[in-house]
Amino acid sequence: MKNDELKNETPTFGNVLLGAVDVKYLGVPNICFSLTDKDDKREIEFIKQRIERGFDDSETWSLRDTMALFILPRLKRYQEIANDFLKRDDELVNDIDCFIKAMELVSRDNGSCIHTPEEEKQMFEGFEKFPKIFMSLWW
Repeated sequence: MKNDELKNETPTFGNVLLGAVDVKYLGVPNICFSLTDKDDKREIEFIKQRIERGFDDSETWSLRDTMALFILPRLKRYQEIANDFLKRDDELVNDIDCFIKAMELVSRDNGSCIHTPEEEKQMFEGFEKFPKIFMSLWW
């Protein structure tokens, strides 16, 4: 993105181009889950929050979705790397796949939570795997 394009899409505060320091407007995927629009009247406060602590309050509006969206691409990548480099038992691999499926269902359709009974069952089976797999998520 060229500087002129960035200036047109990034909010300003006085003459300061806020996107120059705010991760939300950098265009880097999967590091900011803010739910506000740049025209939101609270955006200046949210920008300050993102600069000070790395996230803004809007990410807590649906923390379930924020967490699923954060963990899903990382967990998928972990599974790819671990499959190539680690000797793991099939049960662990299947448990991680089950948890990945649960996170996919949580984050589907912008977190609408419209699931069939079978999908709900899959989600809760995946959630039950999390404490079992958590300490194995390293390589």
